[in-house]
Amino acid sequence: MNITEILTVILIISASALCIALINFRYQIGKSVRSIKLIVKELSSEINPLLLSIHKFFKKLDYMSTGIESKLQKSRSIISNVRERADTILDTEIKIRNGIEYAVMPIIKNISAVGKGFSSFWRNYQSK
Repeated sequence: MNITEILTVILIISASALCIALINFRYQIGKSVRSIKLIVKELSSEINPLLLSIHKFFKKLDYMSTGIESKLQKSRSIISNVRERADTILDTEIKIRNGIEYAVMPIIKNISAVGKGFSSFWRNYQSK
């Protein structure tokens, strides 16, 4: 046996070993792909209920926010009505106060003038 035949046998054995290794790696890759496929399938079956519950949550949240918004609008309306009534009452109070001041102040001034006149008269009368 010469060296060429020995190298050819080694080359054939190496090629056979590489073929066996390639078959083994292909089997391992297929096994990993099947495992990943099962994991993805389980994950998708677990995600569906989560997505449904998230959808229900957001529907309830939307319903609650609509209710809160309508109550807030009613509260704003009530506050606005109370503010308008308070302004009306304050305006009426100012009008009454001004009316009383304009009606009573001249009378008070006249009574004061009459009092001062009477007191002057009385002093002059007593001094004579």
